[in-house]
Amino acid sequence: MNNALEGIIYALKTERNIRIHFIAGLLIIGLSLFLGISKTELVMIILAVTLVIVAELLNTALEKALDLITTTFHPLVKIAKDISAGAVFVATISAIIIGFLVIFKSIKPHIFSIISAVKGTPEYVTLVSFILVIVLSILGKVLNKRGTPLHGGMPSGHAAVSFAVFAVVTLMTENPLVSVLVFVLALIISDSRIRQGIHTWREVLAGALLGMGIVSLNYWIFLT
Repeated sequence: MNNALEGIIYALKTERNIRIHFIAGLLIIGLSLFLGISKTELVMIILAVTLVIVAELLNTALEKALDLITTTFHPLVKIAKDISAGAVFVATISAIIIGFLVIFKSIKPHIFSIISAVKGTPEYVTLVSFILVIVLSILGKVLNKRGTPLHGGMPSGHAAVSFAVFAVVTLMTENPLVSVLVFVLALIISDSRIRQGIHTWREVLAGALLGMGIVSLNYWIFLT
């Protein structure tokens, strides 16, 4: 029992992807409880979240074992790591599909009512939102004295703009698939900033929250 807990704690401390999946899973389960979905649907959500976390833990364990065996590049080691990463990817996609099918039907009426109201807003609300996102991103970099206005620093401007676009599309479209695709695109852009060493995950998260927050706040102010 202690060894198992130590393994989980180690993975949470050292692996960024596991932390992301763990937090996302808790948020999804919390949202499911808030929406009052059925017990069967809640079990499906919990199993999907568990599957993703288990796949990530196994992927991490395999990577550590392979790194112990060899410290030099070997094509078979790369294939093994790629396959384990593929297992995590399949589990994640399955969890997203399950979460979408279960949760969307509960929030669909509320989403469509918001979309109907937002469609009546003038174009300048979107324009002002994007200008504010860009200005606040640059201001944040200046105040934190790290990076340049267009490179590095807190928050990530790319993440802020990407998730601002996601927020606008989500508020304006009645097609949930379009919103999901834009969200995935925003995630890819944000992840690339982390992988290139330009931003930390905290800077990317701050940018994402800034982008979505400013857009949501502007539309809320206009509608009220």
